[in-house]
Amino acid sequence: MFTETTIDPDPRQPARQSCAFPTVTKPTLIGFFSLNQDRQYDASAAQLKYLTLPRDPLTELRLDLNEGFETHHPKPDSAQEERIDMLLTFIRQSDPQQLWIPQENGQLRLKHNFVCFRGLLRLLACTPYEWKTPWIVQAIRYRGTIYLCEKATPEKEQSVRNETEQQKRFCYYGFKFEQHILTEEPAVEPDTSAPVLLGEEFCAMFDTTLAGHRLLYGAEMDGIVTDRALDRERVSVDELRRCEFVEVKVKRRETAQRQVDNFYRFKTKNWWCQSFLVNVQRLVVGLRDDAGIVREITNVRLNDLCRQSARYWSPAVCMDFCADLLSEMERVMGRTDSSRKVYQFEYDARQCRRVRYRVLEGESFLPDWYTKYVEEMQPKWKD
Repeated sequence: MFTETTIDPDPRQPARQSCAFPTVTKPTLIGFFSLNQDRQYDASAAQLKYLTLPRDPLTELRLDLNEGFETHHPKPDSAQEERIDMLLTFIRQSDPQQLWIPQENGQLRLKHNFVCFRGLLRLLACTPYEWKTPWIVQAIRYRGTIYLCEKATPEKEQSVRNETEQQKRFCYYGFKFEQHILTEEPAVEPDTSAPVLLGEEFCAMFDTTLAGHRLLYGAEMDGIVTDRALDRERVSVDELRRCEFVEVKVKRRETAQRQVDNFYRFKTKNWWCQSFLVNVQRLVVGLRDDAGIVREITNVRLNDLCRQSARYWSPAVCMDFCADLLSEMERVMGRTDSSRKVYQFEYDARQCRRVRYRVLEGESFLPDWYTKYVEEMQPKWKD
């Protein structure tokens, strides 16, 4: 049985159209970790990459994104079962004084109201303009913090099962382009003959406050811009804060105005949200042809992307909706405090124009090892 919330994502509502950009603090890097191809957690920056562009001119390139498609290594199946385990591992391995604070009753709680991945925040923020895309988000309120985890919809599961060879190739293009311009050391030639490993990842952890909600989220980061090699096994958070991070994208070079319009209508809001949430101001974009050959690399500033997309979507609407939905989740869940009680929020415009939720018992995505860690960390009272 579903209960409707008051949250309607329709951007045509006067209240949505006239909304101001919600208050948000600059996202702050507070930690990081790496994952190897087998998805093993590493507290270092071992998977950090450096932006290394080809020699000029960047308008006369021929980077073949089809190369190595037959020999690339996809993410292992185990990645589908990770849920938010890697974020919880980061919390468990961090200095408690960095993340935890005492409450009035002496018990400890995270400083943050919400814990999730950046991709989930992007999904929520873009909902007003992607109302045909259903989603499911599960939420657990445990010791004062709401943990959020996306759950695949039946439509998404079917789409993955029915993915064509061409669709897999298009997805591979993005990873192959990264291999062409992201290197293990700064200013070295990339080794594009090596198999592309889709399971490897450098994830940064960010802290920000959105409309009064303090958020802790992880985001896979593409690379940094620097001429100086860092000691990736020992690099500190302060060192990385001083580096410029960039987002790397590849897209088809448009040949008709309709294609240009579709790019700004359907793609750029996701690019903007991704970058905004991690304070990335520059996107490095490869322009490919229909054969999968990158002919040009261009830099796109985040402010320019937003300005050029103004006819099609509003960043204020995106972030205001995200903030509204987080507030509604807090209201619905109230003072619930259980690691086993799941509130499942769903949006499917074909069934209801508002976000709905239902309560599930016993379907927790918080593993026992995490709740055991949290409980054992609580101060023990003596009579």
